[in-house]
Amino acid sequence: MISSINPGAQILIGTAIAAALVVTIQHPGLAKTAQQVAEIAEAVTVQVNSGLGDGSGVIVAKAGTVYAVLTVNHVVEDPNAGYSIRTSTGATHQATRITRLQTSNTEPDLAVIEFESPQDYSVATLGDSDQAVIGAQIYVYGYPATGGLTGVEREPELSPGLVTSRPKSRPEGYNLRYQAVTWSGMSGGPVFDIEGRVVGLHGQGEFGFAQTSSGDVTPIKTGFNAAIPINLFVNQLSNTKLAPDSIRLDPAPIPQPAASDIQADAQGLYFQGLTFLDQDNAWEAIASFNQALALDPDSPEIYFYRGIARSLLAVNEPTRSPSPIEDYSEAIRLNPGYADAYYNRALVYFGLNQPERAIADLKQAAELYRQLGRADAYKEALQKLETLRNQ
Repeated sequence: MISSINPGAQILIGTAIAAALVVTIQHPGLAKTAQQVAEIAEAVTVQVNSGLGDGSGVIVAKAGTVYAVLTVNHVVEDPNAGYSIRTSTGATHQATRITRLQTSNTEPDLAVIEFESPQDYSVATLGDSDQAVIGAQIYVYGYPATGGLTGVEREPELSPGLVTSRPKSRPEGYNLRYQAVTWSGMSGGPVFDIEGRVVGLHGQGEFGFAQTSSGDVTPIKTGFNAAIPINLFVNQLSNTKLAPDSIRLDPAPIPQPAASDIQADAQGLYFQGLTFLDQDNAWEAIASFNQALALDPDSPEIYFYRGIARSLLAVNEPTRSPSPIEDYSEAIRLNPGYADAYYNRALVYFGLNQPERAIADLKQAAELYRQLGRADAYKEALQKLETLRNQ
């Protein structure tokens, strides 16, 4: 068992750090490349497996032969399931202890899994998640259940993205939001900054909502995801029974781009639009996407997200909202495999009382989801198809 620390100890990231923590201060320099971050991520990220489902986690501590893996609580919420950890070396270890840090929905969705092994595994360095500000580059790493692969057959993925907002008090601690591609099975996986430090735990994908002609509100796929900032874990360290000297912490600052640099090109304007969209400022998002498309007219992603902004407008301003069909169609023309664009366009057609077109798009979306191994999305598309056919 990893030894406990003084329950009265308090750890504050960025201001005062408990002296017992192992603090590694790096000198500011050039950010690591995506390949370098991937190498760091591969060594410290693990699979969390059970007969009930798949998840991911990150090694955050070591004491002797005992390792501690941080993950999200909903990955290990069943006390009767037998959980195991599979490391990057391919070795599988049975969980010896699970500490659930979440006891209610008002607390962060976090848990710690311990396992024993004589092997020498790398331990992640934790950054200061307060530095993961709007516009910061992040990388999500985990083991998605895609391509029909589940359990130990899953392969790791690195997904880059940008922080889009930092809300103060989202349910279950999901206060770090970003635009990055994630899949089922990546819950509990680490979110890294550009220095390869863990700044969050991924665990939530989100839908937006659009209104149909009948007045019903239906979910659309937005691509926004959320993580629990790592500072929330560090501030709960006294509840984990982890020795403070087993945690590696590096709160050194990282350079942030100036606002003028963020808005200087199509990518910056695209990010600006994503930020407005995540903050429910649809008109401002559309304006930014329009400027981005003037510089980069061949980006399916910009068209897709402008379509989302126009879809969301229909909820609050249905008479002023331009149709998003043109945007989703252009995204599909530029990327025929854009499954989410087919799905969202189907919902628009359904709202316009064009069930034949809606069904055709949902069939295409379902097939693409199947090919991509996105099992949850595939099942959802089939359920929506069945609903439309029965109406």
